[in-house]
Amino acid sequence: MKKSARLALMIVWIAIIFFLTGYPSLEVPKIKEFPLDKIYHILLFFILGMLELPILKPMGFFLLGCGIVLVAEFQQVFIPGRDFEILDMVAGFAGLVVIYIIFKIRRRYRNDLSKT
Repeated sequence: MKKSARLALMIVWIAIIFFLTGYPSLEVPKIKEFPLDKIYHILLFFILGMLELPILKPMGFFLLGCGIVLVAEFQQVFIPGRDFEILDMVAGFAGLVVIYIIFKIRRRYRNDLSKT
């Protein structure tokens, strides 16, 4: 995929993140006491990381990704029915870290295969 197409998809995904995290009184289904919303945060930022990593170097990846996590959570202070939660930020950071580790392992595996 071309870099410009990846960039466009990344921008659209960032807009989706801000729409979903800024939507007033957005309720997520609950499974007993399991915090399902944390899974959604991990997934949102995992996908963002998938779109970011092929475009950005690691420092840019983490700066942009973590910045979006922080702003998306901080905006909820001003949205009726939404709350600022540290654990949501932790889940967002976790999504970024998980995809970064997957990309690093995948890249190392490909490099090892090309040497043989």
